[in-house]
Amino acid sequence: MLGRKSQRVTWLGIALVAVLALSACGDSTAPIDTAPLFAKGGNGKPTRDATTVAAADEDVTTATTGETGSPQMLQFAEWAPPLQTYDTTFVTYQGWRENFVIYFEDWVQFMVLEVPNSAQFVDENGQPLPDGARVEITVHVDSNQIFLEFGPHGSSFTGNRPVMLWVWYKYSDMADNPEQLRVWYQPNSDEKWNSLPTEISKSGGWLKAPLYHFSNYAVAWCF
Repeated sequence: MLGRKSQRVTWLGIALVAVLALSACGDSTAPIDTAPLFAKGGNGKPTRDATTVAAADEDVTTATTGETGSPQMLQFAEWAPPLQTYDTTFVTYQGWRENFVIYFEDWVQFMVLEVPNSAQFVDENGQPLPDGARVEITVHVDSNQIFLEFGPHGSSFTGNRPVMLWVWYKYSDMADNPEQLRVWYQPNSDEKWNSLPTEISKSGGWLKAPLYHFSNYAVAWCF
C-alpha cells in the first residue's frame, strides 16, 4: 500500500500529465488563421515563414533595376501543385496592420502580403478611407504564370512603410537560378511594366518587393 507521501506524488504526476495532455490538445486545435504561419512542407513538417526568412538567410541579395518594357513572366512548373484559391478576398480595416497568405494545396505558402497600418486605402472615387473603414482586398492569381492582380485598384501606401509582397518561386523552373528574377508592376493594363527593387533569398526561395499601390504584379525575367 502506498503511503500518503507516495500517493500525493502519484496524484501530482497524474495531474501534470493531464495538464500537458490538455495543453497539447489545445495547441493542435488552435486557430490557424493568424498569418503568416509556418507552412507545411511536402513531408508534413513546418517550413519557415516569409517574414523570418530574410533575417535568417545569409544569401539574401537585393536587385535594383528600374527597367521598363514587356517582361517574360515566370511560369509555374508543370509538377507544381495548384493553389488553394486563385481568387480570394481578404477583409481588413483602414489603419490596421495585417498579414495575408495564399497557399498551395500542400500548404506551402505561395504569397504573403504584409499590410502596415500606414497603408491608405481609397474608395471607387479615389477618396481616402477614414480610420476603421472596412476594406476588402481582392487578389486574382493566374493559373499558369506568376501574375497577380490586387484590388481595390489604386489604393496607395505612402511614407516609408509600403505594403510588402513575398512570393515563393521554388515551384517554378527557375527554382535553382533565381538571380534574374524580379517583381514587376503594371500601373494599368494598357501601360508598360516596371521592375521593382527585389530581395532574392536563394536558400529560402522567396522574392520580396515593396508595393506602393494596388495594381498588376508579376514575377518575371530580368532582361
